[in-house]
Amino acid sequence: MATAAEQIPELPHSPPAGLRPLLTDPSFSRLWRAMLVSSLGDWVGFVAVTALVARLGGGAAKGGLAVAAVMLARLLPSVLFGPFAGVFADRLDRRRVMIIADISRGVLYASMPFMPGLWAIFLLSFVIECLSLLWTPAKDASIPNLVPRRQLANANSIGLITTYGTLPLGGAIYTLLAGVAAAIGTRVAYFHHSPEFLALWLDAATFGFSAYMVWGLNLRRNAVSRVRAANVPKLNLRSAFDEAKEGYRFLREQPLVRAMTIGVVMAFAGVGAVISLGPIFARYSVNAGSTGFGYLIIAFGLGMGAGMGLMGFASRRVEKEKLFYVSMLGAAGCLFLLAAMPSIALAALFTVPMGVGVGLTWVTGYTMLQENVADEYRGRTFATLTISARMTLFLALVAFPAMAAVIGTHIVHVGGRTLDFSGTRDAMWLGGVVVVAAGFLSRAGLKRLRLARPRPLALVGRFHHEARPGVFITFEGVEGSGKGTQVQMAAAYVRSLGRDVVVTREPGGTGFGDRLRDTILNPATGTVDPRAEALLFAAARAQLVTAVIRPALSEGKVVLCDRFVDSSLAYQGAGRGLGEQDVSALNDWATQGLLPDLVVLLHVEPEEGLSRAGSDPDRIESEDISFHARVSDAYLHIAEENPERVSVVDGTGPPVEVHQRVQAALLRVLRRDAEGRTEPTS
Repeated sequence: MATAAEQIPELPHSPPAGLRPLLTDPSFSRLWRAMLVSSLGDWVGFVAVTALVARLGGGAAKGGLAVAAVMLARLLPSVLFGPFAGVFADRLDRRRVMIIADISRGVLYASMPFMPGLWAIFLLSFVIECLSLLWTPAKDASIPNLVPRRQLANANSIGLITTYGTLPLGGAIYTLLAGVAAAIGTRVAYFHHSPEFLALWLDAATFGFSAYMVWGLNLRRNAVSRVRAANVPKLNLRSAFDEAKEGYRFLREQPLVRAMTIGVVMAFAGVGAVISLGPIFARYSVNAGSTGFGYLIIAFGLGMGAGMGLMGFASRRVEKEKLFYVSMLGAAGCLFLLAAMPSIALAALFTVPMGVGVGLTWVTGYTMLQENVADEYRGRTFATLTISARMTLFLALVAFPAMAAVIGTHIVHVGGRTLDFSGTRDAMWLGGVVVVAAGFLSRAGLKRLRLARPRPLALVGRFHHEARPGVFITFEGVEGSGKGTQVQMAAAYVRSLGRDVVVTREPGGTGFGDRLRDTILNPATGTVDPRAEALLFAAARAQLVTAVIRPALSEGKVVLCDRFVDSSLAYQGAGRGLGEQDVSALNDWATQGLLPDLVVLLHVEPEEGLSRAGSDPDRIESEDISFHARVSDAYLHIAEENPERVSVVDGTGPPVEVHQRVQAALLRVLRRDAEGRTEPTS
């Protein structure tokens, strides 16, 4: 689905999408620090709990069973609780959900050293994993409300690198803390017998830090989500079941979401083949000894991190849909080659690009889901993705080694050469086949989706700024935001500064435009096809630009216009669902690329705006609240993408107070224009 992120960031004054602006953004920086510290602590805790139950189990056999039991305790929540975690992430305050999950996990990890036996540790592990299933989809669903859409790819890259890249460091920190505990244990017997406890308490502290970081976030819900929340029944057991089923139905009925989910889940299957068979492959297939698997993991980690970091660069050169399945197929091809290698060095060489493909697949899939799934379904979508990925990974960890054992060892001698077709290599090749099949399934689904889309108009031209003596200022906002009043007050203010002013409006401003306005806004017109509506607005706009706006600008006047192109992006592009790309292309052609020097966005909540609209609504004002909520959200997205072009002004309060806020925005652009006029010409 084309979004404003694909078109509007190319307009003048749009800030670049990069890692530095993202990491210095106050909101995302807090979330990133929460993810970094809690992920690191979680890996420390994972290793510590595994070591703890292995020690308490007693002996190799019983210790192994204890480790298997704690892994089962961490898996069961995905089956029993996972389907409802997404419902809570969609229905409850996500910030509050994350804070409660963090604090609760910290308390449980801190209390684990005092548990009476293994059964209590298994129970705590089960509850901790349930809380993690709440935290993760709440975080994933909140990211699109924290960062501009042009930064989603970078945000996901950072998030995934932070989550999985901290595993080696977590293991190292546990080892260090276990050593410290052993050293202290020479004097304090408590730590001598319990070297894992320091690591568990550190883990608890990291979750406390994460809760503190999340506490300072403003995880705002958009207008569409607020409208939906006000019109759904209170959450209870029955409604939780119903909404869980609704989430699965949404996944089944959305081809793009389904294709993305299949791809990401199957990428996990490929990872499972490498992780589960890697130790056997390294030791027995390429004779690399006990250190061989470590080399493969390092190579895979480096490649995956590189792939996640390259997503922003690659997506600017290849369409995300194509990048998604090409990366998956590339990873599968490298897995085939990896499984055929005779030495650990060559195997590690192909493990790196396989990791790159997996990393690109994950980040691209996450980004496309966040861009194309409505906020009201994001929690359930990412919960389903998390559950499916974990289950697939677990099945891969069990199935591939079992398959290798069943196939057994098969050595073939051909012409003096020894060929190894043992079960380990065969099972890894089969893992590659699974990923290839998923790649082609995703490709077919995305191809069908592309054919089902309206074809882009591909009209000639781009929005651009042009040299002109006048100043062009537009006023935007939802119905009832006070644009008409503020345009008139702004005109009086600009005239008081000694500038000639032309005031106009859309649709209208010309005889032709006024007649179209009567038709477009008259409730008696009835239902109008969204494309027809967009064309009518563009036609009125083209006439207004040619007959009024450009002539006034060429004479050095200040043109104040009540609505312009951004209205069509919000109302027809988002509200009617035509997609911002097609609407912007149409209006670029209609206006010959004309762009305002300043857009004053008068922001009021759609409910408040409609309450001001009066008792005789026109055809647009008569739309339901969900339509106006989509329009409101679209305006805010446009403002986020264009902070230098769009000035958001609080439209609440008496008109005089609002006008004072508008004055500040007007003064900036008028001063810039005056300074440009006084520059000496060469």
